[in-house]
Amino acid sequence: MLAWVVHDFNDMRLEEVPEPQKLPARWARIRVRAVQPSITECLLFRGLPTYQLDFVAETLKKGPAQLFGHEYCAEVLEVGRDVTDLEVGQRVASRSLSSCGDCWLCRHGRSEECQKGPITGFQIPGCFAEVAIVPADTLVTIPDHVSDSEGAALQALTDAVAGVAAAKLATGSVCVVIGQGVMGLGSMQAARVSGAGIVIGIDVRDVALKLAAELGADVVIDARASDPLERVLELTDGRGADVVIDAAGGPPEQGLAGSRTLELAARMVRDNGVVVGTALLGEGTFLAYHLFRHRAIRYVFPATLTRGLLRHVVNLVASRRILVEPTISAVLHGIENVPEAFQLTERKGDNSLINPAQVTL
Repeated sequence: MLAWVVHDFNDMRLEEVPEPQKLPARWARIRVRAVQPSITECLLFRGLPTYQLDFVAETLKKGPAQLFGHEYCAEVLEVGRDVTDLEVGQRVASRSLSSCGDCWLCRHGRSEECQKGPITGFQIPGCFAEVAIVPADTLVTIPDHVSDSEGAALQALTDAVAGVAAAKLATGSVCVVIGQGVMGLGSMQAARVSGAGIVIGIDVRDVALKLAAELGADVVIDARASDPLERVLELTDGRGADVVIDAAGGPPEQGLAGSRTLELAARMVRDNGVVVGTALLGEGTFLAYHLFRHRAIRYVFPATLTRGLLRHVVNLVASRRILVEPTISAVLHGIENVPEAFQLTERKGDNSLINPAQVTL
């Protein structure tokens, strides 16, 4: 079968590799139908500081590996002996993280909360390949009217929905989402369906602001034209938002906001409010500690990406309460186009993309 193999940073090659023969009891063999690189994978491929960089560096020291490819849609080809909830021919989306089977949570019936298991594309060969084998507990079936492209985008959307879940939005809350990229637009829509009274979207890109308005933001703020902090305080009579979601932070090398948006979030949330960190900022970037401490602001991260949460996200998309298709604008056909998908995705802003570029097989 054909698969992309990473030999070093900035060096991936399309190679003929043996198809995995042995199928463990709780795993499934899948044929990849659509796959997309995440921004994190783009950073890791370039060797830029972000989550899992040390792991990738150590892996590459041992030799070439089938790294990356954890956001995908696939068709089930075969299921392992102990898999009872998947059938051959079904289409599936993935949450990428499996349970370890050995920790306290796993041993006490709470395996979906386990964060110690292998991750597809990292400890498990990823899905920039024609065929893969993955743990069955990472997979959820999708209905016929959810497209392959939508299915490949569900892993990232689940992270956005998990951030809103962690905020525990009260009905009628004012929620601000900083950054209207794929995570921000997902968070904005999730806040709407979770009971927020007013949802405010902030960005600096015309295409993102336009989409935010079309997908249901009550107010969109162009941070180039007005001070977003002043606007939020004006809209809330000086009180501040109940919840602020930072979906814009990250490495400035990739056109992201560094840690500036985290401090902005702390300034525009009300006392005793909640800031949700969906952005991956890296180490040493928490510069607003005093604001959080002295105003009793709670800083939370997305809830665990359980299989149950992914099923909920599938239902949100299947019922069109959250729209994914409008965010997808670059779909390449053929496994040979994976490097181009990386190039387009790592410069999403320059290419007017919201969702990562996808590849269909």
